[in-house]
Amino acid sequence: MRTVAVISTRGFGVFRHDLLVEPDQVRFVGIFSEQDSLNVSDTERAYFHRIHVVPCGLADPSYTESSIVDPAATRAIVRELAAETGPADLTLHCFDERNLLLTAELREELGLVGPTYEQLLPYRDKCLMKEKLAGTGLRVPRFGLLDPKAFAEDRAAVLDAIVADVGLPFVLKPVDAASADGVYKIFEPEEFHALPRDLGRGYEYEEHIDGTMFSVNLVVQDGRTVFGGVTEYLVNSTEVQRGRVNADINLIESDPRVPRMIAFAETVLDALGKLDGASHLELFHTKDDELVFLEVGARFKGLAGLAAMQQNYAVALLNLAFEIEAGLPSHPWDQEQMYCFDAVLPKRPGIVSELVLPDVESEVEMKWKVRVGEEIGQGASLIDNGGTFLVRNHDYETLYRDFERLASYEPIRYEN
Repeated sequence: MRTVAVISTRGFGVFRHDLLVEPDQVRFVGIFSEQDSLNVSDTERAYFHRIHVVPCGLADPSYTESSIVDPAATRAIVRELAAETGPADLTLHCFDERNLLLTAELREELGLVGPTYEQLLPYRDKCLMKEKLAGTGLRVPRFGLLDPKAFAEDRAAVLDAIVADVGLPFVLKPVDAASADGVYKIFEPEEFHALPRDLGRGYEYEEHIDGTMFSVNLVVQDGRTVFGGVTEYLVNSTEVQRGRVNADINLIESDPRVPRMIAFAETVLDALGKLDGASHLELFHTKDDELVFLEVGARFKGLAGLAAMQQNYAVALLNLAFEIEAGLPSHPWDQEQMYCFDAVLPKRPGIVSELVLPDVESEVEMKWKVRVGEEIGQGASLIDNGGTFLVRNHDYETLYRDFERLASYEPIRYEN
């Protein structure tokens, strides 16, 4: 009997347990933070052999950080599982960027298969990943590490040095950022001087790139790409905090941009050290037809994006990952294929007066996270949103028109 332990619900919700070829030969164990455990569905509870609820790893987490598990409690649970099953029959999995490095540490400590801490670090450290791309011929934004001591003591001098290095505007982001959490776009000196004295964690500064954002999503097995897909973003991810809907359409496979961008992503993975399993890379396509690297993570696309990809390509991608990482074969996807994209709804401070459906021709599946009459705060990241939705159609051209139509969509209205 194989034991599969999963840390965090994030990225796991679209797993199709019903497609497993031998479901009776595996037991699933969940290790979730207190707030994250509320996301476990009744369907998932029915097949989990055991669910462990542990404290959050941070004393005062934001909503975005609330899935981080306590390292000591998680370590004790995994050690107990290894003692019960033996390392050969236990695999440890995580699709939540904030818990990836802890998961890797535990694999190393207990002799479990899967990526190690050193192998995963280039997929988490924003500076390290760009350093490793030197010599590949790929365009990378100019960047540097923000000195927190200098930032606190002489901010004007730090600003002058950054502008001399990468220009204005520029971007500030945590070295270990995910979901656009903690990212600042600096267009004017006043915005830099208005930042908190202590940013709370390590930051990098980065050249601002003007272009359309895309993501490249690969699944690798034995060093070979077994799945590849490309998505186009309606807006830059950070624009969600500014009130823009961020839709993300899967490009049709005949689009000539797809093979070019997949080749770009494969070059990045080769430079960082290609790992079996999923990767999610973001890049810019400029008006000069240049591809510019942004960042990459060793995980699937987040939020509703993975559900949209599975429907669009008719592939159970999370099941494919478990087949690669844990040797769990699954039956093929058994639902109708439909072109599909996902979108994230922005939040801003105020009292909700109306929830507005998108005016599109395609089929829409909405998941609101706010309600009329509720007073809500500013969304701090992509995860801290007002809801998500999927848009489906058998006709790709109609779906793409609906995607473009969402540029002016305002889903939440507020009391004056």
